[in-house]
Amino acid sequence: MKSKPDPVRLDDWDIRILSEIQSDGRISKSELAKRVHLSASACSERLRVLQAAGIIEGFYARLSPSLIGGIISIMVEVVLDRHRLEDQRHFEAAIQNVPEILDCWAIGGRIDYLMRVSSPSMAAYQDFMEGLLQAGLGINQYYSLVVTKPVKANSSIPLSSFKRR
Repeated sequence: MKSKPDPVRLDDWDIRILSEIQSDGRISKSELAKRVHLSASACSERLRVLQAAGIIEGFYARLSPSLIGGIISIMVEVVLDRHRLEDQRHFEAAIQNVPEILDCWAIGGRIDYLMRVSSPSMAAYQDFMEGLLQAGLGINQYYSLVVTKPVKANSSIPLSSFKRR
């Protein structure tokens, strides 16, 4: 079982760097250094430390589903048959390499997991869910919530209000 990593102490420079790369992941290191008012070498070193610590998990392009065409998003609430640790681990391991599942969170309350699923159509989504049910993942019930339009989609953490540890 993975142990939880110790939190990294972030200072004002780190927060500035993280804020800038959240808004522009393609920024050059020299431009980043200018924006945060550090030398290029100091900025690069801080960026390397933040990556090594796992605070920066990766750099991604955010795609526009509406411009790609025909992609729907569905939030899926999942309730497992049993709630033993081994059942949870089995479910969590099994969904790791399922590309249609974009995100999955363990939830406390009336459901066990909340998944964000992408599908080209409702028919494809139904086939996908039937496949999950037949895969022996221990799903007892699921509830589908179709996203009709994005109202706010922002993956940035609001670091401006971040209190240093």
